[in-house]
Amino acid sequence: MPRFSWKISSYIIRSILPYLGFAWLILSVILFVQQASRYSDIFFNNIIPATLIWQLTLALVPNVIILTCPMAVLVGVIIGLSKMQGDSELVVIRAAGIGNLQITLPIIILGIVLSFLAFFINLKGIPLAAQIVRKIAIQTALLKLASPIEPGVFNTEIQGLTIYVKNGDFEKGTWQNIFIYQEDQKNQQVRLITSTNGRIDSGSEDTELVLERASVSSFSLENPKQKLVSEQVKNLRFRIQTKRGELLNKLSKTEETPEELGLNELAQYALSKSGKEKTEAEILWLRRIVLSITPLIFAILGTALVLRFNRGGRGWGIFLALISLISYYLIALFGEQLARTGVISVFFSGLIPILIAAMAITWFFLSQRLNLQNSFGNIFYSFNYKWPVNFTTKNRPSLFSSLSTGMLDFDIISNLIKYFCLTLSFITALYLIFTAFELWKFAGTISGGFGLLLKYLFFLIPFIYIQISPSALMIATLATYIIKSRQNEVVTWTSAGQSIYRLLFPCFILMMLIGLLNWGIQTNFLPQTNKIQDSFRAQLRNKGLLASNTGRHWVATGNRIYSFELDDKVNDRGSQPQKVKNLSIYQLDDSNNKLISLTRVEFATWESEKILLAGRLEKNLWKNDFPEIVENNNETELLESYNPFKQIPSKPNHLDDHELAEFVQTSEAESEKKVYLVALEKRKTTLFLPLIITLFTVPFALTLSRKGNIMTIAGAVGVWLIFMGVSNIFEQYGLSGYLEPRMAIWSPLVIFGLIGAFLLSRIRT
Repeated sequence: MPRFSWKISSYIIRSILPYLGFAWLILSVILFVQQASRYSDIFFNNIIPATLIWQLTLALVPNVIILTCPMAVLVGVIIGLSKMQGDSELVVIRAAGIGNLQITLPIIILGIVLSFLAFFINLKGIPLAAQIVRKIAIQTALLKLASPIEPGVFNTEIQGLTIYVKNGDFEKGTWQNIFIYQEDQKNQQVRLITSTNGRIDSGSEDTELVLERASVSSFSLENPKQKLVSEQVKNLRFRIQTKRGELLNKLSKTEETPEELGLNELAQYALSKSGKEKTEAEILWLRRIVLSITPLIFAILGTALVLRFNRGGRGWGIFLALISLISYYLIALFGEQLARTGVISVFFSGLIPILIAAMAITWFFLSQRLNLQNSFGNIFYSFNYKWPVNFTTKNRPSLFSSLSTGMLDFDIISNLIKYFCLTLSFITALYLIFTAFELWKFAGTISGGFGLLLKYLFFLIPFIYIQISPSALMIATLATYIIKSRQNEVVTWTSAGQSIYRLLFPCFILMMLIGLLNWGIQTNFLPQTNKIQDSFRAQLRNKGLLASNTGRHWVATGNRIYSFELDDKVNDRGSQPQKVKNLSIYQLDDSNNKLISLTRVEFATWESEKILLAGRLEKNLWKNDFPEIVENNNETELLESYNPFKQIPSKPNHLDDHELAEFVQTSEAESEKKVYLVALEKRKTTLFLPLIITLFTVPFALTLSRKGNIMTIAGAVGVWLIFMGVSNIFEQYGLSGYLEPRMAIWSPLVIFGLIGAFLLSRIRT
């Protein structure tokens, strides 16, 4: 008769909780960074108040922890019990008369508690967070409208106007050297306005543009040879329409989106809708319910997995958790898609992952009792026997043991690579799963959406790798050296008269190689894959339609302003010379406040420090502030030291190092220069980041005693979190101009590198 023991139950919970807590913390931080990247224009905008940034930060937390809670439960249970299995503690517990039911019961209670927490967050936290995010987005848009012009940047968001300001003072709200292009499609008229000084006066609805000493020239779009009209205006004021009133209405409206509704309100909302809106609301309601009970399901599933597969080790536990997570969420995703296509009901689609998990749990618990010799488990054992990677923590013979005294080096490197790959695979799978959940509502409604989503996820993998590689290296370093410390390998090594630094030598070499690999990927490979995956993402959100590359682009270089359209037949960032069409060149005087000439040409190509002009060409000159048409102009080229057609503002992660450096040198906008310079410096740190993380991680992992393992892990994770937080804060200071970009990016690495070196020097060697 099995007997129940409170001490054993509490010991099992205590063995699981540290791994659950660390997994929850690490996964939450990593997924928070992923979620926050969607709002980078808010987090790194110097006109947004710190209060709004903190509100957005707190609003993202519920969505993150509700996703990571089930994962942390599964990881914590599997790794905790696997450790007990590897240390033969479960054998001792069973020898004391404690059966599987008594082992599972406290874990079930833990799962129920966390499920109640998840249910409360889904009930109150998620809707409240969605409301806060919506209001912050609208308030941010209002703040941008209050100061819509940024020096050095072309503003095309105001309907009918393109505004460029050479210089400006944000604090005083004034501009200097202003260029405005106003196009009236109805009357086929264009007005070119240049001015010495100006400002914007924002009201509740409209915004008034105020210019001093303005020069205004008008011409016809239909007949370019028609005489231009030019006039000088001492003070020019005209109203421009913005969306301020519309945004204020959105901010004050009471109607909420489905994401902002609680469970009861969401159910009522679903009843009031029909068609796709009803289906999506029902799927969202059922997803919240399923996520609420998933911690309990994963707690039982993790226990069943460990008790069924009688193996030990954290590596084996991570592998089991990865397979379980991928299977569960893919089944849930498949069920939602069946509901969207009408194959099954929404209610049954939510039951599919629960029913399959229940069947798996039942099989795992009963297979040994029923002596299923031909079960999947035996087949898996046979496969695992042939698998070249041993997931246990037991010592194994080294291939080089008879050839070299450096067998420990190869053992350390192999363990570092093993845990790095396991962690990397685990977190990458989570990224892909939740990205797929986010985009499936778009992919599931278009023809070929599934293939398009797979392509997007494939090209997203390099970006994910660069993002999570440092965190995976930290975890791999901790796992490798803590296990060796617990197995007294470190004590044996030092007792043999060897220095502890010799034990770290292979780790440092490997980190330098991984840093070199990451830098190569970041520099040569990632820009192209980022372009492709962003294109696929836009296509998914645009219902399968390719993003149009039409429209005019504006670039300023010195006292020239270029306006052009890209030639679709030429790769806009290829190695071939850049070709554009419908080019307009506005030549300003040395003070940048008066127009000297306007050249319009059908085609143009930059090549060898000059712009080659081709096709129909028209030119106008301004003399004494009055324009005249230049007849029989045979101009075929224009000197330009660099290619202005490649200076279209792009995302920094779409550019290679050479292009980033070129943008830093040529950009007229200080804010753009900071963004590109921060990105360039951050890319350089990729080479040294693995080594820096190792420096402040190994001192916590290399304890020469068997006590305090949890505290050493907590210390290492704590320093890692502080490093990430400080790095992000310094990066924001660099983007906002409070710190010079190089100092902002390199300071955290230098500081924590010195901290790591100091901690390392304190270790007994």
